[in-house]
Amino acid sequence: MFKTADEAEAAFYAAFSSADIETMKQVWAESPHAVCIHPMSAPLYGHAAIVESWAAILAKGGGKIAHQTLYRRREGNLAIHGIEERLMLPQGVEARMHATHVHMHEPDAGEAKPQAILH
Repeated sequence: MFKTADEAEAAFYAAFSSADIETMKQVWAESPHAVCIHPMSAPLYGHAAIVESWAAILAKGGGKIAHQTLYRRREGNLAIHGIEERLMLPQGVEARMHATHVHMHEPDAGEAKPQAILH
């Protein structure tokens, strides 16, 4: 579905902002090796656990988030992006976070999906 890591990342942030769980499900690699670490949380492993956590987060309505890619690196079929995120909290406070997104391009499937998002 996503030909590049940039496309997958854009879909990820759009899904978060619009609380779109169906797109969020498609964004993540369906792999037991996929990992997601939400801020101040334990790692989640595998597509099912990751999607379940996002469903709970998005059930609250998503949120306004801006992001900037600070660096990109490509090694073989992996793309690694360093991201700065700025989340607007309901109280009007901005929370800044840094994340590392690791995308694996699967040539057979012709798509790139995140294998890991670490905050």
